[in-house]
Amino acid sequence: MSAEETWTSLEAPWRIAFEEAWTSWCGGNFGIGAVLVDPATTDADGDPEVVCAGRNRVSEKPTHAATIAGNFMAHAEMNAYAALPRFTAEGLHLYTTLEPCLMCAATTIMLNVSHVNFAVADEFFEGLDDLWSHHPYPAGRQPTSDAPLHGKIVSFARVLPMSFTLLFNPEDHPVVVRARTAAPAIADLAARLPNHTALNAVDPTSALDALTALWNDLPDPQ
Repeated sequence: MSAEETWTSLEAPWRIAFEEAWTSWCGGNFGIGAVLVDPATTDADGDPEVVCAGRNRVSEKPTHAATIAGNFMAHAEMNAYAALPRFTAEGLHLYTTLEPCLMCAATTIMLNVSHVNFAVADEFFEGLDDLWSHHPYPAGRQPTSDAPLHGKIVSFARVLPMSFTLLFNPEDHPVVVRARTAAPAIADLAARLPNHTALNAVDPTSALDALTALWNDLPDPQ
């Protein structure tokens, strides 16, 4: 499929999550987006109703009370949770462009999210499910999860945050070593992203244009 065909095939929550991820990356952040939906309510197209969304803002200044920014708590999922207009996320599903980290996974459990969809695995946080299983409280609230996407959109989801990781950490940092070992082709592209001429010309509000600009360079995930 082409970039446009791939984009069109995505559910609406995925498209919103990727738009948030692209805007995040353009703002000098990790490039991760997250959306909470209510699967019990659908829109006119049959997609689950979007409750709230968030993006990674670790390098930004706070803009309003419901936004976490300017520190390492400012992950995409945390910003989605900060915007949640209710006390818990019970019954809601999370869509996120990168598998949740330790902090976001713990918050997902605390808020009682029912299910997590992630676009691509985070090699640095593999095995978290095993961690929660040893205590009755998180084990009883742990959401189901899956990674339903395939093809180059998966590489797009991983290359944005990986470029931030490579740019701001030394080559011998554990996250860099793990990234280059787990996904060398994506890491090679991620290292070139800050100077990618076609990508840097893309409007910060158009994830589809960003995906199109990178399409021929994106490796097919193994």
